Amino acid sequence: MARLPLSARRGRRNAIFLNLTTSIMLVYYYVWFMFSLAYRRKCWQIERRIKIRELGGENLYRLIGESDAMCISQLHMDRRTFHILCEMVRDVGGLKGTRNTSLEEIVASFLGMYNRHRAARAH
Repeated sequence: MARLPLSARRGRRNAIFLNLTTSIMLVYYYVWFMFSLAYRRKCWQIERRIKIRELGGENLYRLIGESDAMCISQLHMDRRTFHILCEMVRDVGGLKGTRNTSLEEIVASFLGMYNRHRAARAH
């Protein structure tokens, strides 16, 4: 069996090397692209969590920070009583706020649901 000339063998090796290099580069860019998409998704989630926290803080401030009238109409107690209740829940009950929700938001949402439930049962 005759062997290929040396120049033909080199050309074949160069083609194999070129194909291998191209494949490795494609895999590298694909992995880099996937990591960049995952990072971007994580950033969007963090931004969304920050927006939700800001909106929750604004709603809570509107509810208990502006006036007693709003607090009484929504929670059926004045602001001073609400803060005393939150302190009692924290000290006696051991309830704490989470990473995403403050204790005051938890208590306000519970009171809001309780008052809606109580009003529905009254009718």
